[in-house]
Amino acid sequence: MTDMTVKAFNDFLRECKIMGSRCKGCGEVHLPPRPVCTECGSRDLEWVEVNGEGVLRAYTVISVPLTRLKDRIPYAVGVVRLDDGPSISGMVLGVTSGEKIAVGSRMRAEFVKEKERTTLCFRPA
Repeated sequence: MTDMTVKAFNDFLRECKIMGSRCKGCGEVHLPPRPVCTECGSRDLEWVEVNGEGVLRAYTVISVPLTRLKDRIPYAVGVVRLDDGPSISGMVLGVTSGEKIAVGSRMRAEFVKEKERTTLCFRPA
C-alpha cells in the first residue's frame, strides 16, 4: 500500500485521480491525505477516490501572484467543499474577476498538466 503522503497524492493527480485518506474508525475523509485521522486520532486509514464535484465555499482573485504564476494574473483561487465531504483549495479556471463567480457555485475538478507537474484546479460546472 502507498503511504499517505503529499507525494503520493501528487502521483495520483498525474493519473487524474483525487485520492484522500479515509479513517476506517470514524469514516472521516482527509484531503490532502493524512497518516493520522484528525477527528479520532486513528492510524487505521485507507485510500479512497474522491469525486471532483462540489460547491465553492470561498474564493479570492489574485493580482499579485507567486513568481511561477506571474503570466496568469489575474486569476482566482477557491476552496471547494466536495460532494464526498472534504474541502480542498485550487485555482479556479476561467475566472479573472469576482463578478464571474459566486460562493455557492457548482464546481468540477480539472487536472492541468505542466511539465512533470499535475495541478488540481476547478472550473464552474
